[in-house]
Amino acid sequence: MLAVVLGAIRARRAQAATLFLLTALAVAAATAAPWYVVSAARSVAVADVTGAPAIQRVVLAGARVEGSPDVVAKVRAEMSRVVDIPGASGTASVRVSAQLAHEGVKQAATAAYRDEMCAHLTIAGSCPAAEGDVLVSDRTATRFGLATGDRAALSIAGRSPVELRVTGTYQLRDPLGPYWAASALGRASGTDTSAGAGDPVFTTAETVAAVGAAELFAEYHVVVPVEAYLGIDGYDLAAEIDRQQDTSGAQWRVESRAPALVSRVEREQWLVNLGVSIAAIQLLLLCWFALFFAVRHSAEQRRPDIGWLKLRGGARWRVWALVFQQSVLPMLAGAVVGAGAGVGLARLLGEVDADRAGVAASLSLAAGGAAVLGALVAAVAADRGGMGAGVIDLLRHVPARRRGWRADVIDLVVVVVAVAGVYQAYVTDRDPGESTGLVLVAPALVALAVALVAARAIGPLAVRAGHRALRAGRLPLAMAATHLARRPGTHRVFALLAVSVALLGAAASGWLAAATARDERAAHDLGADRVLTVQARSRDHLLAAVRAADPAGSQAAAVVRNGTGEAGQVVLAVDTERFARVARWQEGYGPGLPELLQRLRPEAPAPVLVGDGPLALDAELVEPPEAPSGQGEGGEPTPGIPVRAVVHFVTAGGLPLTVDSGPLTAGRRSYQMDLSGCGGRCRLAAVELAGPDSGGETPPDRTVRIHALSGGAGQVGEAVEAGRWRGSARVDTRGPTVAAAGGVLELTTPPQDMPTGVNRSGVVYLVDSPVPLPVAHTRFASASGTPGDPRLSIFGGDEVPVRFSGAVTALPRVTGRGFLVDLEYANRLAVDAGLGDEAQVWLAPGAPDGIADRLREQGLVVLADDSIGSALGRYAEQGPPLALRFQVIAGVLGVLLAALALAVAAAVERPDRSAELSALRAQGLSLRAVRLIGYGGYAALVVAGVAIGIAAAALGGGLVEAAMPVFVDDWKVLPLSTGPQPLALLVAGLGGLAVLGVTGALAAAQLVRASGGGRP
Repeated sequence: MLAVVLGAIRARRAQAATLFLLTALAVAAATAAPWYVVSAARSVAVADVTGAPAIQRVVLAGARVEGSPDVVAKVRAEMSRVVDIPGASGTASVRVSAQLAHEGVKQAATAAYRDEMCAHLTIAGSCPAAEGDVLVSDRTATRFGLATGDRAALSIAGRSPVELRVTGTYQLRDPLGPYWAASALGRASGTDTSAGAGDPVFTTAETVAAVGAAELFAEYHVVVPVEAYLGIDGYDLAAEIDRQQDTSGAQWRVESRAPALVSRVEREQWLVNLGVSIAAIQLLLLCWFALFFAVRHSAEQRRPDIGWLKLRGGARWRVWALVFQQSVLPMLAGAVVGAGAGVGLARLLGEVDADRAGVAASLSLAAGGAAVLGALVAAVAADRGGMGAGVIDLLRHVPARRRGWRADVIDLVVVVVAVAGVYQAYVTDRDPGESTGLVLVAPALVALAVALVAARAIGPLAVRAGHRALRAGRLPLAMAATHLARRPGTHRVFALLAVSVALLGAAASGWLAAATARDERAAHDLGADRVLTVQARSRDHLLAAVRAADPAGSQAAAVVRNGTGEAGQVVLAVDTERFARVARWQEGYGPGLPELLQRLRPEAPAPVLVGDGPLALDAELVEPPEAPSGQGEGGEPTPGIPVRAVVHFVTAGGLPLTVDSGPLTAGRRSYQMDLSGCGGRCRLAAVELAGPDSGGETPPDRTVRIHALSGGAGQVGEAVEAGRWRGSARVDTRGPTVAAAGGVLELTTPPQDMPTGVNRSGVVYLVDSPVPLPVAHTRFASASGTPGDPRLSIFGGDEVPVRFSGAVTALPRVTGRGFLVDLEYANRLAVDAGLGDEAQVWLAPGAPDGIADRLREQGLVVLADDSIGSALGRYAEQGPPLALRFQVIAGVLGVLLAALALAVAAAVERPDRSAELSALRAQGLSLRAVRLIGYGGYAALVVAGVAIGIAAAALGGGLVEAAMPVFVDDWKVLPLSTGPQPLALLVAGLGGLAVLGVTGALAAAQLVRASGGGRP
């Protein structure tokens, strides 16, 4: 019997080869899908964790503990038992708030020790090794004038100072990394104009304990490894952190944002599992249908064989065995090859964790087995019709045209169920951010419903077209149409072609929409083609450094982003003169950028620039009549509280510079000072009437008249113009009163008695920026302040008066409400330290790599370097793109399956059709007519199937706009085009037309050749 079966397979080798390929494709897809899911689940987890903010990768435990020499060891021993994460090691730290003093300069400081701190610092000098050894930041060293080997003092109230020896200076190494994340020791503004406020003094644990504080603040800091987020061996990181928080006790507080990252990873993995599973099931069903179709058509050629076997009295089981093995043997061979190909393909798709390789293998084996079982069931179901037919019907060359009612009912039921499913998916899709299996399968349901309805219309339409062509004398068209109408399998072929092309079109459309959305988001999240996150000594330094590194102003722009304001509002301060040339301003943001930037930078009084050299201040201290007098320098009477005139400048490099007149004496005199370090020109920023001590209170009720300020280039005329000076912009601060008469500027400090909550200041600022400050705002962004006096905290500190000069829909790097301001003007108006400033340099496309080195030469520290290309790479590793990638692959395989099914149908009908056409050729039918009949019939079927498939894909995309979420976090800052994508549908249609068209053309060529097309 086996020899007979093998002989039958050789006689119909084309059909057998097609069954082999169809089964191999089905089993390969089914086998590879589980490996792809497991690999993609690992890939998205690793991508999420490595790309997440460092603060989401740490667990931090904090408490106040009793000060003692062995406090660090106690902290480490106690918390290492509570915060215990596999593969992670913790670092303990202790700190105390104190006062640092050196040569009369005092400043609040934090003295701290932390395990492994020197490995995460860039040190100029040596690491502290003994009690009293300290490291100070570069900014603190600049403020205090400290150098390696200098002495300083650290003290708290009520305790004797601890003598310190400076062993070196430091900068944080990778301050955005996980070691410093969440810890107060790593918090520092990117543009700290206070020159070191908040920078800790790193020392030994013994030094911290020696300060004598009754309590120290302790932290235990754990960096969570990537493996902990992967759920290896069932490990639940979020549940473990909850347990740690419950068992840490009342003293310790355990905090972590890792659970939010765990939730994100789990959702991405769920989307991958759902998207890939749905695509694999759709492809598998398509494979089964194609196999059923191929076996059913192959059975048409076996009908005479079955009829003769029955006529000769062959046993039913023998007939079944002979027939069934002709399909089963090629399919089993295809299953073996497909399983091997699927496993090989899975190995190429990505890495699988060792602990999950067994699970992936089991799932792959089960899926492959299901694919084989389904293929065999489809084969049995396809052969069943021929086995149950009568002998007379089996021996007919053309099957009877009568159809049973069961097929019509089944098609109707399938269409009704598909329409109901599509409606439910449409309703579900109205809920943003939700993605269910029904929503994902909706495009396939639409394609199925449309294809079945259109397939039922093929026959009647072909009949009508054939009658008209026959009446018109167009014989080739009439015969081609008649063939489509009379072959009972035509509607199945058409439905298969349409569904496969529709699935490819839907997958391609979803992929293109998601790719476009990722491009838009990358441009929004970065703001420019490339962005450097830097640390500067001040905002002036940032501006000056960027302008010096890019003198032409076409490649780089300074940007400061601050999100420490109220209600999550973000302020984006930019160098408006350069911003338009580097920013990726998108249409969805609103009005044209150049016009908007012009409104943000109106004309303002010019800055006052002074060069290095002697500086003379012609000033007069007016002594109040009731003030007690003493004997001053030169025998002149002076007030009881000395007052100094401090002139504040900003150097060309953006650094603060002050010159001090020393104590003013009563009466008018000239005070000689030396201005050096400007690096060319210094910008006059402010004049301060200060007390005798640095950082002390402003003397009350003191009046100073400034007659002139002159440098090497001559008189500074603006120094005596009252209109060029203003007090503090803060509502809770009162500065000197400003008056002018006869070319003399008169400054009077606030009185002794001040209203509650109002601070006294002796500083007046030169007016060289517009007041109020013009700002552009997004929708729903609002300023604080009283009605008619809107105010905004630009840099997380002082609120300054603003006026609205433009509205936009969104701003780069701002996910919600935000403001856009000119950085230079805002910096001159808001002179606070800049809490939470994120300093950046935005680079234009084509900016040379060497610009980062030029920025470093200007004193900027580059903390991070990101680009749109890198962002796109991160987005491509998220769950939705990986699922969409598999859907596109499944769509391509689906079209190949349809092509194979079309080849089977052509091979089965070729003998009968070639015989018909050969007979007509003998009766005078021209070769041209034969070619038109052969090629035209397949062309009509393919073109109609592709057109209906693309139409179904467009309809499905319109009903369910985003079956797979574009972003796992449902990002919708800008409107995303998630409906049908014309370009993708066009490409899918052309691709389907090419594959199916080539298949149809080859089938037509073989038909023409078999019909005697080679004879003239």
